[in-house]
Amino acid sequence: MGKISIFSVLRDQYSALPAVDAFKSDLTGKTVIVVGSNTGLGLEASRHFASMNPGRLILACRNVAKGEAALKSIRATTKYEGGEVWEVDLADFSSISAFVNKFESEGGGRLDILVENSGIATRKYALTKDGWESTLQTNHLGTAMLGILLLPYLSKAIANPPTPRLVVVSSDMHFFGKFDETVKSSKCVLEKLNDEQYCNQPIMRQRYSHSKLLNVFFARSLASRLAPQNAVVVNAVNPGFCHSELRRNVPPGTFMSVWMTLMEFLLARSTEVGSRTLVHAALGSPENGKNLHGHYLSNCRVEEESDYSLSKEGREVEERVWNETIEILSKADPRIKEIVAEYLTNTTAPRSY
Repeated sequence: MGKISIFSVLRDQYSALPAVDAFKSDLTGKTVIVVGSNTGLGLEASRHFASMNPGRLILACRNVAKGEAALKSIRATTKYEGGEVWEVDLADFSSISAFVNKFESEGGGRLDILVENSGIATRKYALTKDGWESTLQTNHLGTAMLGILLLPYLSKAIANPPTPRLVVVSSDMHFFGKFDETVKSSKCVLEKLNDEQYCNQPIMRQRYSHSKLLNVFFARSLASRLAPQNAVVVNAVNPGFCHSELRRNVPPGTFMSVWMTLMEFLLARSTEVGSRTLVHAALGSPENGKNLHGHYLSNCRVEEESDYSLSKEGREVEERVWNETIEILSKADPRIKEIVAEYLTNTTAPRSY
């Protein structure tokens, strides 16, 4: 089963990843959306997609000005003349609904690739306008909501391998995510994770790992419920430890800040190298993308998830989280329930390795 150790981390971080040319595809006429594409891994992945001449490349960003600067950079380095910047904030359910409404009216009817890359890492407990802890909403609920609302457009894409794809950016930090007895015995897993009294400092130190575990849960749950005739390939990808702005919320001058700076110097992949994992998840195995369906990808290959996520206990929590997520999101946007009813089955399919 999936395990992690200092030796495996060192091995992976220093392992060479294949160049994007190994899974490069002609994206002429295809529509690609990259969430969180104004900086870091999302920007570099978008740059790679732009070099493949997509019919439409939509940079979905919370900050439109930064998104426009990112698009300018992409055009300058790839000579790609297209590209659009659309606003979306995964910490705001109404923003996600508005983004999907815009895609419904301006998206052209189908979507070929969706890369859900946006995420935050903070130890500070703060509620969004929707009443959810910010990391929990951004990294899990918002990501799930956008993915499900755009599923009909992915499902309408021409099943011409390697697309259509839905890529959820997770992390090997999910190996450190495990829910304690307080969460397991609670009536609602997500409500307990959202509870301010429960989210004391020790718990918030684990919040990012928990959110990345929820990403794995979501990708697996969605993939296993897709109707057999649906061509959409869903997976979760670990980009590894990379130079990025994910750690922008770490207070400067603190021990954690100094420690992360040292680790980046010694171990971090460049942003471009890390972005190759996202492109691989979106385009790899072009002859049969189903080889990647429902799986956790790392180092541009299928790898096993954490022992906890594969355990009976982890599977039970995953099922509860899926049901709770659908209930929560259906209240935010009624289309969620309609899409689940039309495109997904009620039972999960067994997985084999």
